[in-house]
Amino acid sequence: MDNQPTKPTSAAPAVLVLAGLTGAGKTLAIQQLEQLGYTGLEGIPPAQVIPLVEAMRPHHAALAMSLNLHAQEYREQLPELDAWMRAQGIPFLFLEARPSVLLKRLSAHRRPHPHHTGGGLLEAIEQEIRELAPIRQRCTHLLDTSELNSQQLRQQLQALVQGLPQPLNLRLVSFGFKYGIPPEVNLLFDVRFLPNPFFQPHLRHLTGQDRLLQEFLFADPLTQSTYQQIFSLLRAWWPHYRAERRPHLTVAIGCTGGQHRSVALVERLAQDLQPWTLPANGSGLPELNLQVQHCHLLESQRELEACFGAPPAGPSKEQPEDRIPLAGVLSHE
Repeated sequence: MDNQPTKPTSAAPAVLVLAGLTGAGKTLAIQQLEQLGYTGLEGIPPAQVIPLVEAMRPHHAALAMSLNLHAQEYREQLPELDAWMRAQGIPFLFLEARPSVLLKRLSAHRRPHPHHTGGGLLEAIEQEIRELAPIRQRCTHLLDTSELNSQQLRQQLQALVQGLPQPLNLRLVSFGFKYGIPPEVNLLFDVRFLPNPFFQPHLRHLTGQDRLLQEFLFADPLTQSTYQQIFSLLRAWWPHYRAERRPHLTVAIGCTGGQHRSVALVERLAQDLQPWTLPANGSGLPELNLQVQHCHLLESQRELEACFGAPPAGPSKEQPEDRIPLAGVLSHE
């Protein structure tokens, strides 16, 4: 039943127009909109949108069209279409993603870039970003797909077409200051003042995902108060990011190596935020899409083993009950 297309609600717009960067997910967005009851059309030159809509609207409950803006002549057709869409109250959605994400996606699928004329792929991506910048400014809605999977993209689109608050994509990141601060962080917390398990030989080779290390850290009153303050700030602030239609919020917690303290606090935050990742208010949409990323965990472990040797055999690394489960949290280690 979950894969059956749904019928658009009366509040959903009858027409939705999409534009965006190559690799940002326009085709996937059209597919997800079709699951929401839309008839999808891809790669339409702007000059053809109005006659297509007028011809098809009497026969289809809802239409979703993605634009072909690769050629300069197509981009020059946009102002007339934009004026018509504004007069009709038609949403104009622009899909984008970080250049590094676009580079990874296009490289993985070996897709030719329309602006790839002999230079590097990243150069082509940056050229398209510049050429589509004026069109991006005309759009009524922006959606960054950098951290979205297909289900999360569908949730964002469902929220848009139904006029619901979109789920906030909250990314919790642990890192080590010795390796550098991750890019594109919104909120950063430095926890290097907390008790350091590195100086406890029986904890040194463990990580912040291990129960024994977490018990050591959270037995300390300073760790408890620090965590409560971080959680309280995040709980108080993230609804305002969501209300401002900021699709992404990245919270980074850093310790020295990114293996012990920062990982433990991120894991605890992920657990405590789980209630907001479930559908709320009968809308079928959660308030949060939660992701966990431990940037330097493996790097720190390798460096530690190079200095101190392999970790001793012990139950904490062998028995699953020593690892606190985090069901439903996406982890990129």
